[in-house]
Amino acid sequence: MDAVSFAHALREIAMSTHSVNIPPISASARDMLDRFALSIPEERRRLYYENGWWRRQTIVDDFFRVCRDDPGKTAVVSYRYDSDQAHYLTYASLATYVERTAAALLHLGVGCGDVVSVQLPNRWQFNVAALAIHRIGAILNPVIPIHREREVGYITALLKSKVFITIGMHRGFDYPRMLRGICAAGSSIRHRIICEGDPAADELSFEKDILGRPWEEKYRDALAAIRVDPDAISDLQFTSGTTGEPKGVGHTFNTQYARARTIFETLKFSSGDTVFMPSTLAHSTGYVYGCITPAMVGMTAVYQDRWDPVRALDIIARENAVWSFASPTFMVDLLRAHREHRVDLPSFKYFISGGAKIPSALVHQADEELGVRLIAVWGMTENGAVTVTHLDEPVLAAAESDGKPCPWMELRVVDPETKADLPAGVDGELQVRGANQMLGYIHRPNLTAAAFDQGGWFDTGDIAQADDLGHIRITGRTKDLVIRGGENIPVAELEGALYEHPDISEVAVIAVPDERLGERACVVVVPEAGHSQLTLADINGHLEKLGISRSYWPERLEFIEAMPRTLSGKIQKFQLRRRFGGG
Repeated sequence: MDAVSFAHALREIAMSTHSVNIPPISASARDMLDRFALSIPEERRRLYYENGWWRRQTIVDDFFRVCRDDPGKTAVVSYRYDSDQAHYLTYASLATYVERTAAALLHLGVGCGDVVSVQLPNRWQFNVAALAIHRIGAILNPVIPIHREREVGYITALLKSKVFITIGMHRGFDYPRMLRGICAAGSSIRHRIICEGDPAADELSFEKDILGRPWEEKYRDALAAIRVDPDAISDLQFTSGTTGEPKGVGHTFNTQYARARTIFETLKFSSGDTVFMPSTLAHSTGYVYGCITPAMVGMTAVYQDRWDPVRALDIIARENAVWSFASPTFMVDLLRAHREHRVDLPSFKYFISGGAKIPSALVHQADEELGVRLIAVWGMTENGAVTVTHLDEPVLAAAESDGKPCPWMELRVVDPETKADLPAGVDGELQVRGANQMLGYIHRPNLTAAAFDQGGWFDTGDIAQADDLGHIRITGRTKDLVIRGGENIPVAELEGALYEHPDISEVAVIAVPDERLGERACVVVVPEAGHSQLTLADINGHLEKLGISRSYWPERLEFIEAMPRTLSGKIQKFQLRRRFGGG
C-alpha cells in the first residue's frame, strides 16, 4: 500500500466517526493533561475528529500494522561516524526490539504517563526507545544531544523524568558522566540506561540488560492489556524560546499524526521511498519526519549520527534515498561536497527545508547540479510543518514563499495592535491554528494563555505577509531569537549568563547574517571600565564553566560605548543589528 492510499484509508477510518460517537478523553489522558497544565478545547477536538484530521488510532497502531504487512522490509539504516559499516533493522526486528524494550520499561516501573528522557544521536536505538515508550503510553522526552548539564538538569527536574536513556562516549563527550553529576545533585531519575558504553554498577546496558533478555515473555499479558488514548500526551519537547528557560511543548498522538501527514499526503510520497535524515532525531523535524512518519507508512529511514556532507553523498547514493528534511545549511554543504567529489545521485529527488530563507540561487543549484527539487516548509516545535510548497508549483516557489497551509491548518496575518485581518501584501503578525498545534507549554499556563487567543489562534512570533494565492512569506519576527542553521539559540539565557562575567557591564546578543548557516550569534558588550581587552575566548570560556552548550556560544564579539535604548530603557536591538550585521 502506497502512502497516498494509506492516508486515504486512515482518513476513512476517522471520517466514519460521527460527531455523537467521538470518544471521550480517558481518565489517564486527562490526568496527564492536568499534571502538566495542558488542555484540549473540546470544540476544536470535535472539529478535528469530524473532519478526519484526528482519529482513534495511534502511531504505534500504524507501526505494528506495517510490521505485520511487510516484516522483511528494511525499517532503519544507521550509520556511525566512526565506522564504515551500517546497522540494518527490518520491521520485524524493530518490532521485536520495541516490544522487548517496552516490557523492560514496565519491569523498571514505568507506566502510563511517566516521562522517559532520551538523549541519543541519530542511531537506531532512538527509534527503538521512542516507539517502546509510546507502546506503553509513557511520555517521550527527546533531549537534543548538544544539551549539557544546565539544560538537561532543568528539563529532567521539570518533567520529573523516571528513566534516562543516553549514549556512552560520543564525539568526545562523556554523557553518562554528565548524567551522574546531575543525579548526584538530586534527581527524580531512578534508572539510567547506557547505549553502546560501559555502564557503572548502578546503571543498565541497553544492549545487554534491555535487549539481551526476553522481557516480553514475562510481560506478555501486561503488554496485551495496554490501550493508549490518541488524545494522551505522546511527547514533551523543548524549544529554546526567548525567555531564558527552555519551554516544554506538549503534543498528543493526534497532533503528531497531523504533523506527519504533511509529508506523506501533501507531497504524495510513498511507502517505497527512503528518507535520509541528517537532522537530529531529538529535534522536532527529525523526530516527526525521520522517526514517526517512516514508522507509520513503512518507509526506510537512513540516519547519519554526525554530519559529514561527503559521507552523506555516499550514503544517499548507497541507500537510494529519495528525500531528506533539514535546514538549507545542509543543502549548501551537499552542493559544495558534490562539486569536489561528483557522486551520482539518481534516486535523490526532494530536499524539504525550513528554519531559514531559501535563496533562489540555492534552488537553481540544487536543481541543476543535483537534480533535486527544494521544497520550502514553515513551522515550529509548537506545530510542525504548517505551510509547504507543492510539487505542482514552479521550482522557484521554494525561494519565493514559505508555502501554503495544509488543509488541516489555518493561518492569518493580523495587525499587531488591533488583531484585525490584514490584506495580501501587508506585513503583520502570523497566527495559526489547527490539528498540528500543540496543547500548550507545560507547567506554564500563563505562557500558554498569552500565546493563544480565545478563538484558539496561536501567536507564532513571526512577521509575515500573504499573497492572493494563499502563500505566506516570513519577513521578520517579533521574538528575540538567533536561528543558527535551523537551531534556536536562547538569547535571553546567553545574556543572563554573560551578565555574570565580572568584566561585562552591559551585553546584548544579536543575529548577524551568515551565508551558510543563515545566522550566527554576535555578542555586543559594554565592558566594565578598564576591561576593553576582553576576548571572545574569554567569553566562551565563561559560558563553558556555566555548562552552556557549545552550539549556543557566540561566534563574534563587538564592543560599544553605550547601548541604544528606547525611552523606557529597552535595548534597541534593531539598531545593533543595523550597525554590526547590516540588518
